[in-house]
Amino acid sequence: MWSALIANLAVVGLFILAWAHAELILLMLGRRVRAAAFGGVMGLGAVASILLSVEMQNGVLFDLRSTLLGVSGLLGGPITGLITGTIVAVHRLSVSGTGATADIVGIVISTGLGLLGYGLLRGRPPSTLATLLFAVLATPLALLSFLALPTQLLERRLSDAFLATLMLTVVATFLAVRALVFSQQRAEETMLFMAAADLAPDFAYIKDPRGRFLLANQALASFYGIARALEMRGKTDFDVAPPDRATALFAEEQEVLQTGVPIFEREELQVDDHGNERWFTSTKTPLYDTRGDALGLVGVMRDITRQKASDRELLASRDQLAFILTEMSDGLALFDSEGRIVYCNEQYRSMFPITGKLRVPGAFLPEILRAAVEQGEQPYIQPDGVDRWIDTVMSALRTGLDEEIHLFDGRWLHVRTKPLAGGNATVVVSDITLIKRAETELRGLTDELKLQATTDALTGLPNRRAIDECLVIELARTKRSGQPFSLVMIDIDHFKAFNDIYGHPAGDACLRSVAGALERTDRRPGDFVGRYGGEEFCAILPDTDEDGAYFFAERLRTAVRDLRRKHEGSEKGVVTISVGVATYAADDIDRTDAMLIARADEALYVAKGSGRDRVNGWTSSGSERWPAVQP
Repeated sequence: MWSALIANLAVVGLFILAWAHAELILLMLGRRVRAAAFGGVMGLGAVASILLSVEMQNGVLFDLRSTLLGVSGLLGGPITGLITGTIVAVHRLSVSGTGATADIVGIVISTGLGLLGYGLLRGRPPSTLATLLFAVLATPLALLSFLALPTQLLERRLSDAFLATLMLTVVATFLAVRALVFSQQRAEETMLFMAAADLAPDFAYIKDPRGRFLLANQALASFYGIARALEMRGKTDFDVAPPDRATALFAEEQEVLQTGVPIFEREELQVDDHGNERWFTSTKTPLYDTRGDALGLVGVMRDITRQKASDRELLASRDQLAFILTEMSDGLALFDSEGRIVYCNEQYRSMFPITGKLRVPGAFLPEILRAAVEQGEQPYIQPDGVDRWIDTVMSALRTGLDEEIHLFDGRWLHVRTKPLAGGNATVVVSDITLIKRAETELRGLTDELKLQATTDALTGLPNRRAIDECLVIELARTKRSGQPFSLVMIDIDHFKAFNDIYGHPAGDACLRSVAGALERTDRRPGDFVGRYGGEEFCAILPDTDEDGAYFFAERLRTAVRDLRRKHEGSEKGVVTISVGVATYAADDIDRTDAMLIARADEALYVAKGSGRDRVNGWTSSGSERWPAVQP
């Protein structure tokens, strides 16, 4: 009896293990198909158990069918339980015997108990405790079907067979449920892994020691031109890759399995049939069982073609940037938010001959600036203004600034500070020494040209343009201030006769001597003397009334006469001048340069008409304002 029951237990275990091994494949099928298949397998297992049953009386069978019937309903649900129960019931009815009725009752009870457990658990896998309760409680209830046997059979001694069957059924039920739950969980975890692997862009796979694919994700299958990842199962690299590459891969993987040394992120270049290059990184790790025997290896390949291209572009850009920074004439520095140098090129350091050695990454800008003053690199910063200057430069890192720096060696630097996002700032330093020199020379040339444009070339006195500009400016000023203003017009007497007698070179010399005498005459800083044109000169006297203008004009006339320059064409015998004076009084509001010049000219002509060598002031009647002063 015990041998038969143990064989019966082995049959139950065989069917349970067969289903467990097929779990992964069956999970890929539809739910109803899987339920029907599970019911069919459990039904066949139960039939096999009946075929190996222990027959104690005529038609009274002892076996472990209730284990598979209960497991079918508990784990598979209504469809599975009904299919299993139907298969077992049909088979039992086809076998004659006295215990057929009792067996049908037992089949119904076992199936019902399994479905009841399924309902109570709401389809969830039972825990270990729930499995134990089901095995202990459901099995005795299922064996109560023996009460349906005839009374005379119950009186016979069947206790040994009943107890043996009860004990083995409890054990088989518990082990079967736990084995199937475990296999289902592992299959579902494997399915989740495969689903995640299929979504990953990397190529993932598991191989056995002979190089056959056990699992492969869809990315790897697509890479080899295979539609479904499942079709990779059982294939080797020789089936999907070129022979030389397959040989190299197999040798490499065998070395990994034999040595146990994994491969991490090894880069590999592959060229397809069209000559296109693709870069991959490969990682391979061996798998071993508890005895240390190789189970296979797990591998991951990653396509890094784009990364390689980006790395090449980045390297080229970095080299190009380094070349530009090296070859550029300007100095460049990058400062962080605290004022420390992050980067600077060689030109930046060479711009500062004394503190250049301090200007390195990590250096603190305030310390560099203070050293520049203390060591004399920037001598034009006053000692009492160093802290204020440093604060200004540090603020420029946040706000930006353009400044010019004058170094001790005479060079000028233009420093442009521009803040960046994140608190950093760039500083570009340009040597503008040549520009500054050119500006100085240009400014000097401009001043010289301006001087030439406003200076009479012969006498060195201001010319007509300068006189006109000064007259307009001073008239406007005295008009605002309400001060008197005087204009003096001067003409050399009988100058045409002088040229005719002595020649034009002598005439030019005469003009220069008269100009020198006028220029040397004592006058105030604001008084202005210039050559008006030809032999005419002019004096502008701001803030000067009639009397002051007369005395100034008289000093001019006397200075020229004191030259004692011979003039045979003049009745005076020497070179003399006639002077006309016009004045705007303090209360004159309508002041114009043209009117003042006209009045001064009019007074000059009156002086000439009155005998020359005299000073005459303008009046509305045209008469002399002051008596003529005779030589």
